[in-house]
Amino acid sequence: MNMQDIKISVIGLGYVGLPILSLFSSKYNCWGLDADNIRINQLLSGIDAKGSLSPSEVTDLTKRCVISNSWDEISNCNFHIITVPTPIDDKNTPDTSALEDVCNSLSQIISRGDVIVFESTVYPGATEELCIPILEKGSNLKSNSDFFVGYSPERINVGDNEHNLANTPKIVSAQNNEALETIYNIYNNVFNAGIIKVSSIKTAEAAKMYENVQRDVLIALANQYSEYCLTEGLNIKEVTKCASTKWNFSKVYPGLVGGHCISVDPYYLLARAKTKGTDLRLIETARSINEAKVGLVAKRIVGYVNDTFPDRDNLSVLVLGLSYKKDVGDVRNTKVAELIGILSKSIGKIECYDPLIDPNEVKKTYGLDIIISQEDISDNDYDMAIIAVKHKCIKNLQYKAKTTIELEDFL
Repeated sequence: MNMQDIKISVIGLGYVGLPILSLFSSKYNCWGLDADNIRINQLLSGIDAKGSLSPSEVTDLTKRCVISNSWDEISNCNFHIITVPTPIDDKNTPDTSALEDVCNSLSQIISRGDVIVFESTVYPGATEELCIPILEKGSNLKSNSDFFVGYSPERINVGDNEHNLANTPKIVSAQNNEALETIYNIYNNVFNAGIIKVSSIKTAEAAKMYENVQRDVLIALANQYSEYCLTEGLNIKEVTKCASTKWNFSKVYPGLVGGHCISVDPYYLLARAKTKGTDLRLIETARSINEAKVGLVAKRIVGYVNDTFPDRDNLSVLVLGLSYKKDVGDVRNTKVAELIGILSKSIGKIECYDPLIDPNEVKKTYGLDIIISQEDISDNDYDMAIIAVKHKCIKNLQYKAKTTIELEDFL
């Protein structure tokens, strides 16, 4: 593939895809595709509701790229990067429907010589066993001869400005060495932290899984150890800080595990392992520990309320922050929504405010009506405020409450 003739499509313009489109379009001719009409219209208006790019960055991006919801717009592209979400359903079962839909649609427009790189997080084997057969069937072409497939797992840490997309090492893999070299050369032109070639697509898929599963297990250990420290009357923060003075200690604090990666990907691995007859007991236990943490936190908060307020049924509570982590507007799998649901069964009136999130998304996903205007907070007198997510913008927020507690003190 001649580098001068590269035309790149990025399919899926969410938290992963939009930054990738922005990065690649600085060096290549690029097209962006997303199925969400609202998302497309917002971007064309210079708005990234997810907060990955600033308004000026979005405006510049739309000037150098075609952004559309039409597959016809990318029919002339010869290098496709797929970044659609791979969530779980309400039973924690992997949901690959978006990935399968993209493969079906893409199969109708790919041509001989095209290269397709998947970045969506999947279980080891998914690219070759799930995606490639769909592409072959729809296109009447043969992979590894007519078109070529690679895998390069996304490693974006949403809200982390220090470890950003460009300066994080990138893993690349492909069906054969020639395709691997093509992918390597294209990626190496935009990433400045090094490109890591691996021997197979499945190895790259497994590496991505390992990254997130390891994090989930470490947080589970911290969560379980914090429960033990409570029985001893110890502060887990101090214990962790002390232990971390040794060079080989992994400094991980307890927390509510939500979001699109750590709370999701282990279920993909567990489902895959089950088909292989493998019992990943540690990973399954870690998931159970982290899922149960929100209930334990809620129980302790209710206990605090009972000790502090004699009339909890008429208590007015303000929850500050709803996203799954600080300084981002991402509410996917946020445990704060679950916490509010549990607390509302025992405590009077609970309201929530988070200036970073999309109220419509919260209503659609969790059925919660949240406060939209900061003025609505200023006009109310609350009995208690719970700082659930420590956004920078919440630190100096003006509100009136008889007492304020921080969720992290109940972990």
